Amino acid sequence: MFGTDYALPTVQVGDVRLYYELKGAGDPLALIGGSLFGRQNFGLVYNKLVKHFRVLSYDQRGYGKSDRPIEKYTIDMWADDLAGLLDALKVKRAHVYGTSMGGMIALKFAAKYPEKTLGCVADVAFGKPDRMRKIIFSTWRKLAQAIGLGDLYSDYVLTQAVGANFLDQAGVDRKIEMVRDVVRLNPVETVVQACLAMESLDLSKDLGRIRAPTLVMNAPGDYITPLDMGPSGIGGRKIAEMVPNSTLKVWEGIGHADLLEKPDESAATVIKFLKSVAKEKAT
Repeated sequence: MFGTDYALPTVQVGDVRLYYELKGAGDPLALIGGSLFGRQNFGLVYNKLVKHFRVLSYDQRGYGKSDRPIEKYTIDMWADDLAGLLDALKVKRAHVYGTSMGGMIALKFAAKYPEKTLGCVADVAFGKPDRMRKIIFSTWRKLAQAIGLGDLYSDYVLTQAVGANFLDQAGVDRKIEMVRDVVRLNPVETVVQACLAMESLDLSKDLGRIRAPTLVMNAPGDYITPLDMGPSGIGGRKIAEMVPNSTLKVWEGIGHADLLEKPDESAATVIKFLKSVAKEKAT
């Protein structure tokens, strides 16, 4: 177990203590980060979200300032941790908004805890990896073990995560350094477990159980979690078909990282959707 400063805002959830921040007012909104970025995934949209919601930003088990036990991690485990965190904070129901692996956790959470879910946003997630994605994540974890999570690893993953247009923008060097800084925050062991969790993920029996209004956001040009996968996988389009009350948003001209490539439009899309969920429940 890595050491944790318990003077920070943490709460005991099962066998771990989780770091969290609560800010803003309105309906609760839990942010669930991806496998390499954690809660920093939402850095470019956070201030927009807290103007409309009571935002719960937290470090998942294995990340950041939360406990990071060396053990097998699963999507189920991370969904259960969020449920426990909401209970500990006395939040009965919340919107859940996850990106990449966090989107997979959001879908699992919405299926497993319908009574705790107001609305669900699954950003650049998949429901099941095809063979291509299994090889990608297997390569990620083996590379992390071989070379660590330094600049070489970060740059390799970044070129798979964003579109070519993004990397040709003026001022992108600062953003590349930002990505490197965030990736270095992760323990190699956690990244390995996150990749294994995604390689073995299968939400095919969960998606039809989701009752909360769900926004699915994917891009055709996404190499990591594409809109459409090989026949053995479940990409964004199939997720939207399988979730009963879903809306599909297709991002054009970008890769995997709408929160980095189109942060303003991404935030506006999510805010509009979740506001519509609140209006629907009020009528």
